[in-house]
Amino acid sequence: MQHNNTRTNNTNYSNIDYLLQLSCGYWKSHILFTAVEFDLFTLINKGSLTAKEISQSIHTNERATEMLLNALVSLELLTKEENSYKNSHASNLYLIKGESQYMGDFIHHCHNMMDNWAMLRETIETGKPVSIRDLPEEADPHDLRDFITAMHNVASVKTEELCRKIDLKRSNLLLDIAGGPGTYAIALAKANPHLHAVVFDLKHVIKLTQEFITSANVGDRVTTQEGNCMEDSFGKNACDAILVSNLLHIYNPANNTMILRKCWDALKDGGQVIIHEFVLDETRTHPQFAALFSLNMLIGTQEGASYSEAEYRTWLAKSGFKDIKRIDLESNSTLIIGRK
Repeated sequence: MQHNNTRTNNTNYSNIDYLLQLSCGYWKSHILFTAVEFDLFTLINKGSLTAKEISQSIHTNERATEMLLNALVSLELLTKEENSYKNSHASNLYLIKGESQYMGDFIHHCHNMMDNWAMLRETIETGKPVSIRDLPEEADPHDLRDFITAMHNVASVKTEELCRKIDLKRSNLLLDIAGGPGTYAIALAKANPHLHAVVFDLKHVIKLTQEFITSANVGDRVTTQEGNCMEDSFGKNACDAILVSNLLHIYNPANNTMILRKCWDALKDGGQVIIHEFVLDETRTHPQFAALFSLNMLIGTQEGASYSEAEYRTWLAKSGFKDIKRIDLESNSTLIIGRK
């Protein structure tokens, strides 16, 4: 009896290509990391340049530089005409240092996380992060500045939509819990001229927050409050709105319920808590970014993870909130809002 070798005859090249793309994904990351480290896009923004001109400017090998530039063209981050290179539209928008929506610091932050991700196998075996500094005050000041600036990059490209989706017309005082650079608080204050915003964060972070507030020239309406979200009170019946953005993914469900209860205590009657997070579906497998981000939290925190809408709703209800609603953003994140 003869058997058909269906495995050989029905080779699915699209499946193979997908596996190759996954396996080589870090090639693309490192090309982008290297281009950002050399600040190539800011350099090329000055005009159309050849590989020779670029290599001379950044003091690199010309042949190697040309290979890097050609790879960036293949990734649609540059364009090439004859022997000259220009930025793509996306690079002009997000990779020119000094521009308002510059993403280079966040890309640098992702580069910094590579070593921890390389130890994913060990993390899966033990269930524990391999390399961790829990609190920003334990971090190297340079690392902390890198992280806060990266968070500012990510927030900057979302502020316009966030301001459109969050209704603060009847709010006079907003508390931004663990607000880092204060990017959202600053944007919301600018969008709502009657609003005063307070960024609550750790002492070492607040020093950096104040630099962002000064730079934005909003020091009269955006201020800071030093505190630890796990240990300190947020106040009593004082705020009209509290923003809890990209914080709850650091902690376990019990701690998240505690944080939200403190938010409930700090709000006036009718006030709103606004959770901003990467929210998983009920299968915990989609959206893809939230599922991958959950592993990132496993690698980098003691008990963090991405969570589902049902989990956020449960914690809000346990904390006393009602009228809970969900608003999806066009970017990869979601607002879940509860009222006191």
